[in-house]
Amino acid sequence: MVITLVGKDTTEKVLRTGLSLFRRKFKAQHYLSFSCDTQFSRCLTFGYHPTQCTGTIHWAICTQEHPTYLHSCGRSQYTTRGKVSLHTTIKCNNSNEPHPVTSKECTTYINAWQTATERRRKAA
Repeated sequence: MVITLVGKDTTEKVLRTGLSLFRRKFKAQHYLSFSCDTQFSRCLTFGYHPTQCTGTIHWAICTQEHPTYLHSCGRSQYTTRGKVSLHTTIKCNNSNEPHPVTSKECTTYINAWQTATERRRKAA
């Protein structure tokens, strides 16, 4: 059930204490908007809300487990962080294909997008 509340104070109170309707008490939480094709910046996978992500942090260009801004080439003469170098092997963490994980050509993304599109079409 989705209920829209007006005002910060009212919203905070309902989130803290819950909501009573028809002599029943309901837990309240912020509305989480996402779909099958929503991709998350932490683990770079699809299908759930970012606040519920417990996955390992991955870089968007390779399959190494670190945030993008900490990526380094690994060669001592290249000190630039967070960017692709000539020595970076580009590989998608979702499909293991040779493209960035954010690529619209990724088979995992295409499947997630098709699933989300089909669900939206059925819901309309």
